[in-house]
Amino acid sequence: MNTDNKGPHADGDRILREIQGGRIAPAYLLWGEEFLVREALDGIVNALVPEADRAFNLFFITPEQADVDRLCAELSAASLLPGTKVVVVRQAPFLLSGRQSPAQIVEKIRECLEGEPRRAAREFITLLGMAGWSLADLQEDGWRRIDAAEWTRLLPGGGSDELEKWLPRVLEICAGQEGLSPGRKTGTDRLEELLMSGLPAGNVLILTAPNIDKRKRLVKILTEKGRVVQFSAGRGEARQQSLVMAKTRALLEGYGKALTPEAWQALGRRTGFDLSASTQALEKLAVFTGERREIRPEDVEEIIGKTKEESVFDLTAALGERAAARALRILRELLVDQGVQPLVVLAMLVREVRFLLHARIFIHGGRLPSWRSGMDYGQFQARIMPEIKALAAGREEKGEAGDLADENPYVIFQACRRARYFSEGALIACLRELARLDVQMKTTGRNPHLLLENFILNFCNDRNAGVRV
Repeated sequence: MNTDNKGPHADGDRILREIQGGRIAPAYLLWGEEFLVREALDGIVNALVPEADRAFNLFFITPEQADVDRLCAELSAASLLPGTKVVVVRQAPFLLSGRQSPAQIVEKIRECLEGEPRRAAREFITLLGMAGWSLADLQEDGWRRIDAAEWTRLLPGGGSDELEKWLPRVLEICAGQEGLSPGRKTGTDRLEELLMSGLPAGNVLILTAPNIDKRKRLVKILTEKGRVVQFSAGRGEARQQSLVMAKTRALLEGYGKALTPEAWQALGRRTGFDLSASTQALEKLAVFTGERREIRPEDVEEIIGKTKEESVFDLTAALGERAAARALRILRELLVDQGVQPLVVLAMLVREVRFLLHARIFIHGGRLPSWRSGMDYGQFQARIMPEIKALAAGREEKGEAGDLADENPYVIFQACRRARYFSEGALIACLRELARLDVQMKTTGRNPHLLLENFILNFCNDRNAGVRV
């Protein structure tokens, strides 16, 4: 039996009531918003396994260790103690949708090498499986002995020319990781068969994931044999803010704290009212403000700092003003101080320029008649957001009103405010140049930092790039 994903919070409560009533499903799949999934997982684990039994009856498998054979062996083994045995796989990689190309996997490996080395190692094992190689084949400089034609077959388009830049580092990471067995099976056939035939009495599987492919046979089996619940924070800033306020009320009360309305807005600008990010930020703010009960917007600005999204806002504003020195300084802050990968900066620039283009078209096409240059955020929410929502409601499919209609209102406000700095033609030309830059970063050995700097200098020195209206 599957629970209806239209009411995930009610479904979560219903699952707990079923467990408390002795009706325990053999498998649970919890997916969606990270904070809500984690909260539901904690509740189910607490209901299934008493704390005193967890050393022997509760097992967690990380994404890096999510070997299907190992998982099936753990699920098939009887519990060492009486009671329910629970096996949890967090962020189960075999539930994610789509099949990535080797080039896409390499790009992800390179992005994760410094900030998320375990994820880089996990992605690398996936790449080995696609190539039909083992980890031992590449270790101790074995990768240098693989024929160049084989590398080109795996990574067409020049990606094989840049192995020296990332491969030794990821091999070093893999050497220090446990559970990254070479030649590991990634198919889920055995797990599907085990779920269909039935787990041993008293054994329960819990899977979590940020996203799933509903077409997968495994997901269909989990839907039929167990409980599948999607947890969504809901769309729209108001709903997200209400959810964050509701979920963090106990946290704030425990610290004896309260946020001013202005502080809530500042928090939203910094975190987008993401539940996980907001919770972590509020814990820092509670400590930072000491004995003072009230948390103010200046506290948020000081303790949370500037996000990479806001840095990109500043970067595009500097481009619009053709302030090359300021744009180069912001780029350095992103790449060096914040540690953002060049391809990530490029992707964020593309996203921001697309938003600017949509806003420019809407405003100068007369589709936002209430827009006035210089209006504040409160006026924008009251007057412009209803017009944007009306545009979105009138489209037959996603595309005409653009991604803007699906974004956080503050992001839309920023795009509309800065669109006056650019002509429509300049923004289109900018997107073309960024697309060319993307190809260069992925297929040549040129320094991506220098490529971005050259783009900034060329854009700022182009008299037709920016326009004030």
